[in-house]
Amino acid sequence: MLLLAGSTIGGTPGVSPVKVNEIALGPAGFVELRNTASTTADIGGWTVRTCAGGTSEILATISPGTPLGPGEYFVIVGAAFSGTVPNGLIVETVDGSGVIARNRHGAHTDSVGLSSSSPCREAGAATPCADSSLGRDGASRDTDHNSADFSCRIPSPGESNH
Repeated sequence: MLLLAGSTIGGTPGVSPVKVNEIALGPAGFVELRNTASTTADIGGWTVRTCAGGTSEILATISPGTPLGPGEYFVIVGAAFSGTVPNGLIVETVDGSGVIARNRHGAHTDSVGLSSSSPCREAGAATPCADSSLGRDGASRDTDHNSADFSCRIPSPGESNH
């Protein structure tokens, strides 16, 4: 069986090496994707969806042919974001109760939800953070259980979480 970098077997969350690694909500918010593999992943055509209520809608579509090298980050930022991010997109705002990353075939690759009713959550919802971001540990561990995988962090879009 041949498995291409960035592909997902059966659409099961947690199989793709590209993870939703960190998020912060609002007009100055961001969604950070991280390639945890030792090879480059083609994330072109991927979508990041934001969840609100019981539905999700496209927040951003990544341009075709976008490579994401081993350990690299791709960051989608809200228009009011004031930091510097070398690899990413700008959207109006990052709102909702979480986000879902889908590969170019539409398969769910990873997600994080902030409420038990969010269609973005994987198992238990992550606990929202006041005045900080919600991120994985420095190794970007993924157990497909948001409450175990995400915790409050000092915002570090495009950098390792500490």
